Amino acid sequence: MSVFFERSVCPGCEFATSTSVFHAPFSAPRMRTFMERKFEDPAAILAVLGDAEYDLRKCGRCGLIYQRNVLNDQYSAVLYGKWLLEGDAEPELSKENLLPSEHVLYANELLAVGRFFGRPHHQVRVLDYGLGCGWWCRMATALGFEAVGTDLASSLVMEARARGVRAIEIEQLASERFDFINTEQVLEHVTRPLEVLRLLRRSLKPRGVVKVSVPDGRGMEGRIPHMDWTAAREDKRYLMPATPLIHINTFTAESIGAMGRAAGLSPARVPLRCEYSVLDATQPKALLKSLLRPLYRRAAHATYVFLRADT
Repeated sequence: MSVFFERSVCPGCEFATSTSVFHAPFSAPRMRTFMERKFEDPAAILAVLGDAEYDLRKCGRCGLIYQRNVLNDQYSAVLYGKWLLEGDAEPELSKENLLPSEHVLYANELLAVGRFFGRPHHQVRVLDYGLGCGWWCRMATALGFEAVGTDLASSLVMEARARGVRAIEIEQLASERFDFINTEQVLEHVTRPLEVLRLLRRSLKPRGVVKVSVPDGRGMEGRIPHMDWTAAREDKRYLMPATPLIHINTFTAESIGAMGRAAGLSPARVPLRCEYSVLDATQPKALLKSLLRPLYRRAAHATYVFLRADT
């Protein structure tokens, strides 16, 4: 049985036509460099992957860049549970403690949500889809929201419950309804992001909102010729939004919008006044970043989007 699942249509809008952006076997020198940097036992992993390719495709309709070959469910669990080097897992998947600036970020976002809905917090029901260690839910609960979390990994659901977070299994979403659903650094990882968004759309109350926040894939095609997997993760040459096997969907604001429309959701503009509830004043640089972040999201069409159910 193949360790890969081949995506024959765009996972964001289900369009069947795409063009090749880049492709190379995982065993090619450039790709091997990445494997040796990122994984515990690259030789063993390359043996499992065989002659499969890192195959980036661009949708001919919505512009989403996506990896055609993605690990099946069994090997995806192995990827995150075993293959990744200790300390090199995706930060949002493994963080046990938050920095003060991250507490401020979560608090500000949740207070913005409260202002957006214009109701007392206890009347706003929120879900964190992909709850990780449960920090977002814990902040939401502390601020008075009715907060629930869920995750594809049942182990994370159980751990969240042990920390006092109200957490449910994915299967329970069918009987739940929410005003606001948070997806923070989630949809770039999943094989069928449109299917996930449709699931979340069915779990919204009328006029409810899903927040999508993913790595920004603008300009990816221009960066591919300069690909360098030895560069720092923050360096554009590292192509972080298209990390092999991990960030399998590389979004722009436009492709998020197209996916939202396919799921029955429309962009919702958050008034700027809602986004200045808490500022990070721990140091001048942090304060400046807090002040500029909402402006940047608007001016740069960033991949931080609120999508609202029309009914």
